Amino acid sequence: MVFDEDTAWVLWPEYFDIRRKRSQGRKVRQSLAINDPTVDLLARAVEKLGLEYRIEKDKAYPSNWWDHKGRILVERSMPKSKLIALVAAELSRIQRS
Repeated sequence: MVFDEDTAWVLWPEYFDIRRKRSQGRKVRQSLAINDPTVDLLARAVEKLGLEYRIEKDKAYPSNWWDHKGRILVERSMPKSKLIALVAAELSRIQRS
């Protein structure tokens, strides 16, 4: 599949942050969330899944506009909910090792 930034899924580190509530942007259950997720960790997880991606380090999560943690754009090869679940599981494995 050819990577297209215009149609790619956007993943923010905030989706996987255990310190955030669902209302603050966390998208995964707490058992899959991790401490201090970064775009570099997200990139490692997405790479292990064999997906194409681009990192944009200068971007800020809209409700956290002052904190530029960055985001990652991932090829649209599956539903976003499935992608988030797979990335969360991979992040948990990475953090445990």
